[in-house]
Amino acid sequence: MRKKYGIRVVSGILVFLFFKLTQENHWQEFFDWDVTELVFMLYTIAVFLIIWEVATFSIKHYKNRESFQSNSGFFRVFFKAAFTMLPFVVFFSYLFDFHIHPTCCDMYPKACGNTLADVDSISQFWIHSAQGFVFSLLIISSDTIHLYIKYAVNTAREKELIQKELIAAKFEGLKNQVNPHFLFNSFSVLTSLVEQDSAKAVKFISKLSDMYRYILENDQNDLVSIEKELSFLDDYHFLLKMRHQEGIVIENRIKLRNDTVKVPPMSLQILVENAVKHNAFSPTEPLHILLYNEGSQFIVVENHKKPKAELVKSTGIGLKNLSKRLALSIKRGLEITENSKEFRVKLPI
Repeated sequence: MRKKYGIRVVSGILVFLFFKLTQENHWQEFFDWDVTELVFMLYTIAVFLIIWEVATFSIKHYKNRESFQSNSGFFRVFFKAAFTMLPFVVFFSYLFDFHIHPTCCDMYPKACGNTLADVDSISQFWIHSAQGFVFSLLIISSDTIHLYIKYAVNTAREKELIQKELIAAKFEGLKNQVNPHFLFNSFSVLTSLVEQDSAKAVKFISKLSDMYRYILENDQNDLVSIEKELSFLDDYHFLLKMRHQEGIVIENRIKLRNDTVKVPPMSLQILVENAVKHNAFSPTEPLHILLYNEGSQFIVVENHKKPKAELVKSTGIGLKNLSKRLALSIKRGLEITENSKEFRVKLPI
């Protein structure tokens, strides 16, 4: 803070010296100082600090994340800030030439003998306004270029971070998708079906292969249509029913069937699997999982909580990974709420 305002004060002094040098009849008079010169210098420094603050505020007010993504956006911020500065420059020039300068000259007439006598107040006012506006443009240029460089550096860092996060998220996603326990349980169920009901075994294999085909096909996709995701969830539900019979009930009340509605692949399956993992259920007391949409903003997955007798140690990897994938793809994360009776996850779409 001290360094910033120190630089601005020094800059204000240099601006005053520039004005003094351009207004003297002879350059030797540049070294003549009196009380009025000190007053004029202090006024110049104060105005310069105010103008710089206004310039900084204007640029921050007009700029946004998209401003520096194109030359047109960059120049829009520049010209808007410049037009905001103009009335301030004119006002301070008017205040100096028609009030402060005449008052000082009335009080110290000899001290004003070095000023240009052949230039009237109006002409001096326009000269000061033009010079002040030029300095304002220099300030705006300095601040906008500084912000542009800062934005470019931050953007490069964000892109690098996003790439690292994306690689990590995809790696975690792949580990979650090919869940060893899920595969083991599926093969156990398949073994029983082959011995008891070959027709169901064939259907089970078909559904399992459809699921992993979907996983492989969408491994590189950040988002898929809601229709494809619900179809994948139906296959997953079928496998759950083969294993748990009527112990799990998934009620789908989602009324979105538009191809433009997108969600991360396997997202609904992860949320359902999370409910299955952490709750006790049986055919007589089934786990009821409800899916519905809140307008076109969220898909909600909720279930009644009934913790297992032996608590399952939760790493939270599945939900954290899904939330991270959402943040990378649509800049929003999961919204999780729970109480003693219900667990609810809102998936942004």
